[in-house]
Amino acid sequence: MSKEEFLTELKKNLKYLKKQERASELSIYENKDNFKDLDPVEIANNIYKEHNLNFIIRPQIKFLDALNIITEKIKTKDKDILINLGLFLLYLIFVLIIIRLPFIYVRDLTATMFNNYITGSIHTIYYLVFELLYALTTILIYIRLIKNKALDLKKEPTKKEPAK
Repeated sequence: MSKEEFLTELKKNLKYLKKQERASELSIYENKDNFKDLDPVEIANNIYKEHNLNFIIRPQIKFLDALNIITEKIKTKDKDILINLGLFLLYLIFVLIIIRLPFIYVRDLTATMFNNYITGSIHTIYYLVFELLYALTTILIYIRLIKNKALDLKKEPTKKEPAK
C-alpha cells in the first residue's frame, strides 16, 4: 500500500473525529516511510479507543470477494467451519422469515383500509410493489450479513489436516 493510499484510507476511517483531532492523528503517520505492515482500519480503531469513542470500523469488502472467502473456507472441509456456515444458513432463513412479517402486515392492513378504492389491476400492482420492496430489503440485508460473515471467517485460522 502506498503512502497516499494509506493516508486516504486512514482519513476516511477517522471520519468521526473532529477535524483538528483527525489532522493531528494523520500528521503522525505522514512522516513514516513503511506502510506495508500498517492496517488503516486497525489504526483507526486504536485511535478511537485512545479518544474514548465507541466506534468500531470494520474493513470494507466486496460482495464477490466475500463469496470467494466463504467458498475457500468450505473447500478446507474444516468441520467447525462447516458447522458454523450451516448455522449461518439457518440464521439467514430465520432472517428471511422475520423480514417478511412486517411486509405482510402492512400490505394487508393498507389493502383492507383502501379495499373500496382498489380495483383488480391496481390491487395486483399494489401487491407487486410490496413484493419488490420485500425482495430488495432482503437482498440488501443478506449482502450485509454475508459480507460480515466473510470478514469473521477471514479472521479465523484454518485447521491443517494431518499428513497421511
